[in-house]
Amino acid sequence: MPLLDTEQLDAMSAGMPELLLPIVTDFATSGRESLTALHAALAGDRFPDAKDQLHQVKGAAGTIGLIQFRDLCMECEQHVLAQTVPPRLAELGPLLEESVQAACAYLNGSATS
Repeated sequence: MPLLDTEQLDAMSAGMPELLLPIVTDFATSGRESLTALHAALAGDRFPDAKDQLHQVKGAAGTIGLIQFRDLCMECEQHVLAQTVPPRLAELGPLLEESVQAACAYLNGSATS
C-alpha cells in the first residue's frame, strides 16, 4: 500500500500545493499532541478518551491523504474499542513523521508518492 493518496493531496491542494503545506505541517504538530494524549489515556485505562484521540487523528489523516497512517489509526482504534492496548501503538509516531515528510515532499514537487 502506498504511503500517500496523492489524488487526495492533489484534490485538497486544488492546484495550489503551497496552500496545503501549512495544513500538513500543522497536522504534524496536532498529530503529535494527539498521540501524546492517546498514550496518557491508555496509561490511565481511559479507553473512551483514547478512542476519541484516534478517531480524530484518523479522520484528519484521511482528509489530507496520509492513508497508511490513517489505516494504522483505524487498526489501533479497533483494539481500543475492545479495551486493549494496540500492539502496533509504537508505530504511530514514526509513521506520522514519515507520512508528513512524504506529503510535504510531494507537495513541494520533490516526490511522486
